[in-house]
Amino acid sequence: PGIPENELEEIFGKFIQSTRTKTGAGGTGLGLAICREIIEAHGGTITAANRPGGGAVFEVLMPMEAVLEAHAA
Repeated sequence: PGIPENELEEIFGKFIQSTRTKTGAGGTGLGLAICREIIEAHGGTITAANRPGGGAVFEVLMPMEAVLEAHAA
């Protein structure tokens, strides 16, 4: 269904769920917070946006050094 514009940054907080996804299906609201911490620990960023036709898009940007180190390991 997408994410309300005013929640696009907020959803990365611990124990936060979008008001559009609180369906009682479970979850604690930690997944995106954990993703952001891991990505930022590697020097990257993660952002959320809405697609024009509906739904959400998450973009992960990582510095090339982090990608090369991951492949070497």
